[in-house]
Amino acid sequence: MKTSRILVGIFALAAVVACSQVNEDDQVKLPVDGANKSYLALNLKSANDGSRLADATYEDGTADEQAVTSATFYFFDAAGNAFPVNANGNYYNVAIADNGGTEAPNIESMSDPVLVIEKYKGEFPAQIVAVVNYTGNTSLSLTQLKDQMQAAGHTDGKNFIMTNSAYVDGAGEAIYATALTIDHFQTTADKALASPVTIYVERMTAKLSLTSGSAAFNTGVKLNDKEVYAKVNGWDVIGTQTESFYIKTIDPTWTDANLGFVWNDAPFFRSYWSAKSVANAVENEFAYAQLTNTEATVEYLGELIGARATCVVAATLQDADGNPLEIAQWYGTNYVGEEALLAAVAPTLKNKFMQFNGVDTYTSIDDSQLQLVAGLATAESYEVSFQLAEGVETDNWYSFDGNNYTPVADVNGELAKVEPAKVWKDGQAYYYTDVKHLGSEGTVGEYGIVRNHSYKVNVSAVKGWGTPVYDPNYNVDPIKPTDKETYIAAEINVLSWRVVSNDAVLE
Repeated sequence: MKTSRILVGIFALAAVVACSQVNEDDQVKLPVDGANKSYLALNLKSANDGSRLADATYEDGTADEQAVTSATFYFFDAAGNAFPVNANGNYYNVAIADNGGTEAPNIESMSDPVLVIEKYKGEFPAQIVAVVNYTGNTSLSLTQLKDQMQAAGHTDGKNFIMTNSAYVDGAGEAIYATALTIDHFQTTADKALASPVTIYVERMTAKLSLTSGSAAFNTGVKLNDKEVYAKVNGWDVIGTQTESFYIKTIDPTWTDANLGFVWNDAPFFRSYWSAKSVANAVENEFAYAQLTNTEATVEYLGELIGARATCVVAATLQDADGNPLEIAQWYGTNYVGEEALLAAVAPTLKNKFMQFNGVDTYTSIDDSQLQLVAGLATAESYEVSFQLAEGVETDNWYSFDGNNYTPVADVNGELAKVEPAKVWKDGQAYYYTDVKHLGSEGTVGEYGIVRNHSYKVNVSAVKGWGTPVYDPNYNVDPIKPTDKETYIAAEINVLSWRVVSNDAVLE
């Protein structure tokens, strides 16, 4: 049995009392004092189990993504108030040990812990929530648990936190906890095992990966009649959240038409959208040198609703033989290399910047006195500005209008006003795409990161030269030049650990 099918084995929860009835508050009540214990068996499963919508594909998690080492069970009354089950409060912690299974721990490789619930006014809880790979330390109501936040991802390569899968049932009600009925409480463990409570859980995180293959892509834009190719080197994802709420919040009034896809799957106890995500500020800046993820890399992300996560792809522009092409562009004209650019720019500045020798000679600026600098406020983060080269004297600069020489007080300040250039230093460029969810174009659900989904981005084409990189260590914002010829064609597969194919053009 695959680990994605059944995550946790059957748990027997022991409690005092035996026979039962339901009181006027719809609270399970067990007034008979003659019996010693009552048992509640729990079967904890992945929300992926059997969930196969038409035209949808699914993916099993890895052994680490499915591994379970502990669980905390929270108990509530019918109104969602904390229901005390022992001296600690309304929660029970369980350590789950691996006893040697090949894909451990799973139902075939775990012992069955027996938990004792202390008698509480002759009543039993009406709802339960499981938090897997977590150890609780305080009592919480259902509302409080929904509002709790947890860092996304995992520890030690596994221990992914999972909680009850939220969905809308057939009656149109949002379900966040698993209902307990009197039939689930039995006088013996064997009887309880015959009618277990099944809790469906899903991971709090999403995951993302990117593939592009080993071949370079023809950009479709030539440099002096020479074909230019783009070779993908690495990638990363920005604009992401690092936390998720413990339990996903949903809205029963959502419609498939509004979200752009079939968002609820009541027969299989799951849904594919969320009403909110943590409102922490997201970090968008990055440096080209940081885009080092490979095709084997998987990023684990917190939920992101109402914003877009962005895949940034690092590439090298090269010729047909794989040699890097350093491209420079100024006023729409392309140059091969930085030196060619400076040689072309200097003559256009000959009257604007002239150096006086202090006696009788004014000499126009030349390319040896110029350098390119990234990061000036007068340019976009992907552009470079002109400045005096290191070691060049900054005094005694003049401009000439054909009749008179006028001193230039701040030569670098004036050079910064010159139209900036774009330089693909050593052929370095980046491309990016917003990560799509399942919604059709223009709908609410088109973009977003939702828990228990795996977003697979496959780069299938690269068009144009992308955004230029001059200094690979300089932090930039994900801005692309206003060049309509530049984009990446990519196929994005969204998995939950479910697969849904989407075609996207990355610009």
